[in-house]
Amino acid sequence: MTEQVLANNSASRSLKALCDQVLSFSIPYDDVAEEIEDLVCNEYGSGGLEDAVSQLEGLTHFFERLRNKNEEVSRDLAQVYLLIGQIYQYAERFEESIEWINKSIVVDDMYPVAYHCLALSFSGIGDESLAIKSLEQEITVAPGNYYTYLLLADLYEKYRNFDRFEDVLRRLLERDPDNIQGLHKLIRVCERNPNHADVELLRRRLLNRDTEGLSRIEAVIRAYHLLQTGRSGEAMEFLAGWSHRSPDVSIIHLANAHIYGQTHQYHKKRDELSQFKRKNNSREDVMEIKITEFATVFGDEAADRLRQRLKVVYPVSM
Repeated sequence: MTEQVLANNSASRSLKALCDQVLSFSIPYDDVAEEIEDLVCNEYGSGGLEDAVSQLEGLTHFFERLRNKNEEVSRDLAQVYLLIGQIYQYAERFEESIEWINKSIVVDDMYPVAYHCLALSFSGIGDESLAIKSLEQEITVAPGNYYTYLLLADLYEKYRNFDRFEDVLRRLLERDPDNIQGLHKLIRVCERNPNHADVELLRRRLLNRDTEGLSRIEAVIRAYHLLQTGRSGEAMEFLAGWSHRSPDVSIIHLANAHIYGQTHQYHKKRDELSQFKRKNNSREDVMEIKITEFATVFGDEAADRLRQRLKVVYPVSM
């Protein structure tokens, strides 16, 4: 047998052994849930999707047949339903994923992860309206999941429902007033009206936020708004300090290149783009991911200009 086959058989036996222990009441599902999830993912990764689902379906039948289910058993059943739905989601079999995730929600309608996964599967089949409903329900169940507000806002913006877009962001900022991504998105929509009274107030709130521990996208957002207020030097100084702590983050070079372009320092812009290419090994697919992320902050027009410059084969410095 090949090493791959042996590995697959070993993973299969381990998954079956754990499931059998649950089925025989030897061990509670909750005690091995994380291990079962890891083994299921391993099976999926090595082409054993159907075998993994078969083992999980055995658990669902076991929990379904139990009489007088207590809260713990119902929660376990909901978790297994959800795990099956997630595995089908990874396989991009979204219709089956939706079916299983809905089963999970019927059993436990207060678990926010299920609604989040359901939204992803609805997006997978192109049904954004149901994805929106799922994210709204997730927020109802867990209003502290701030990232979900941002995803929901993006969907409303995609369909140009700017009233709902603004409403979601303001709901987020009521709960998390210093959320940099929320502030940025709200500023950008308010900027559609040049006389909007909130723009400068919101920008001051964003720039007054403590800079300690900012993520890479938050750092880029801060640089964008410093540039918008004419503080290009301060923006460059801030990015230099942030990049010193995280030298492998390449999107910072895109922000630097844009600022150098705005201030007509084209030689330095070229150097920044060269470093960006080097850090991404000149891989177009990887660079495009970073440019798309840059566009969410600086806009599509700025991103397109950098794409055009990156088509030039800059020499990569060693």
